[in-house]
Amino acid sequence: MGKIAQWPSLVFLLLMIFGLGAQAEPVPFPEVWNSISQASPGLKAAELQSQAAMEAKDRAGRHWLPRLYLDARSYQTNAPGQSFIGLLEQRSLRQSDFNPDSINSPDSEVFTRGSLGADLALYEGGMKSAQFDLQSHLSQSQAHEAAGVKVEQYSEVARAYGSLGLLEQQKKKLLSLKQIIERLLKGYQIGVKSNPVGYSGLLGLKSLANRVQGLLVQYEAQSQAYYMALKEMGFATDGWSPQAEETTVFVDKYLPNQRTESSFQVESLKEKSLVAQEAYKMEKARFRPRVGAFAESYIFNGSRDTANGYTAGIYLQWSLFNPSDYGTHKEAQIKSLAAQKYTEAMEQKERAEKLSLDQVIGALKSNIRLFEDSQKILVEQSQVAESLFKNGSINALQFVEVLNRRVDLVTSQSDAGLSLLQASSQKLLKSRFELPQELLQGK
Repeated sequence: MGKIAQWPSLVFLLLMIFGLGAQAEPVPFPEVWNSISQASPGLKAAELQSQAAMEAKDRAGRHWLPRLYLDARSYQTNAPGQSFIGLLEQRSLRQSDFNPDSINSPDSEVFTRGSLGADLALYEGGMKSAQFDLQSHLSQSQAHEAAGVKVEQYSEVARAYGSLGLLEQQKKKLLSLKQIIERLLKGYQIGVKSNPVGYSGLLGLKSLANRVQGLLVQYEAQSQAYYMALKEMGFATDGWSPQAEETTVFVDKYLPNQRTESSFQVESLKEKSLVAQEAYKMEKARFRPRVGAFAESYIFNGSRDTANGYTAGIYLQWSLFNPSDYGTHKEAQIKSLAAQKYTEAMEQKERAEKLSLDQVIGALKSNIRLFEDSQKILVEQSQVAESLFKNGSINALQFVEVLNRRVDLVTSQSDAGLSLLQASSQKLLKSRFELPQELLQGK
């Protein structure tokens, strides 16, 4: 049983020896974030998607430019039609070429033709202009999504870093209590089985020592989990620790409560609903006429001569009926309305969640302030109780009760701090968060 009881101490000792936060160099949060933001493949992917959407928008904006084309071909044929047209293209038709035998059975000839043409759309029924507007909204949606991915990554990094700082502070408090308990256990013979009151106090001290030891092991394991999470996100530095900073100060500085109407995610949905509206316009444009102008100049070479010519004019294209197009604009209209309603629903949900998180964050900050006041009171109370215990005014069991309240307070502070970091990081996702200036400058 003695060996088994030593396992928690052994585990804690190993964690402290090999732990990432043990005797490590403090690293400020901006340095951690800048390292991760530069290495994150998720952020890079979001930026590239935004760039691709911007290129698509720029391409759609060039729809009014004329289409230019060059066509060149050289071919050999003995087909009657092709051979006769080839003579016409050379402008070298002869009377003898109207001989039926020559027309029906021409010799094999090699022809070469090159042409340069242009096609200019004068009216497209609103199809291309709607497509440009669609790509513009899609590009803006992708930009919002990229910004949202960055905020999401930032909130995860800030929560992990802040949690590490909190756990380091709480471990120091527990280590201080651990020293007090160990000093009492080593320095005093406070109980034997024949003295029930003293022996009960001794058992209480041992139980409290095990409780503190278990919390130390738990907090060290949680810390290592956060260290590994930051490492996986891109901060590959080993042997570091967070800077000492109160949780509420860290939250106010790096996870502030910014007031914005909606998040990047909702703004992206709004743009996507506009994309659906433009898609509806594009479908309606299918039923309108298209008007354009075209021109083509060519040069033709054969066995008799080389000649050139041109063709220019205007055209009208109008799809009067196509079964595959029937009902497409109605479908697009319904999808557009559905996208609008979905966006409204998500915006309402986000507002409700923000109000709830505001209440949670306010309550947690208030509790943390009360815990800090209680911490000062309990530290002073434990000092007084230790003096009373030493002069025999109180027994060990009474002193253990005071120390237990300090341990209870440590766990309450830890729970409240971690909850505050979680709620603040969640609230961040529901706003168009702008990174603090010192992070943008890489300080």
